[in-house]
Amino acid sequence: MLEGSREKGVRTEVVRRLSFTWFPMAAAVVFYAIAMALAAFEQDGFAPAMVVAAFTLFFWLMGWNSAIRFTTTHLSLTNVLVTSEVAWKDVARVTVDDGLSIHLRDGRTLGSIAFGGSLIGVFTKYPTHQRACRILSEAHLNAVREGRDTGPVHLRSSLEWRRPLVAAVVLYVPLLVIRALSG
Repeated sequence: MLEGSREKGVRTEVVRRLSFTWFPMAAAVVFYAIAMALAAFEQDGFAPAMVVAAFTLFFWLMGWNSAIRFTTTHLSLTNVLVTSEVAWKDVARVTVDDGLSIHLRDGRTLGSIAFGGSLIGVFTKYPTHQRACRILSEAHLNAVREGRDTGPVHLRSSLEWRRPLVAAVVLYVPLLVIRALSG
């Protein structure tokens, strides 16, 4: 699945694996409905609703937040909470071996949880991974390369905290309000 958004005048494309996105999101909705019911009707405390809501957040992190994003100059890969960002000029190639792999010029390889290897993928030849590989390979060919393709590879890894924080607020504030109103 390819999506796009605009940030600061640069179009950011997002590649997600549909089955890896929607199955965890369906589980997240079910767990959140359970958390809401526990917040409204559980009399023994608030902990069960909070724990179930934590599972909701976990499924959201796995399914929706884990994605590959790219612009004309950079590629970023988010696996749950860690985002790795690299300039396209530092990417050597994108392949599908045992899952989707992004090979850097210095020999390091970046992998995605969403596009990881599986036994089913071995037998089916990874059709969703192949599609993502085609999208990323085309983006790699069309990338704007600022600077030379020599020298050290600049791979920046960071803790992705903004989207998960917003998701946690969206999940927990209604639970707190329901719990407060239900006494």
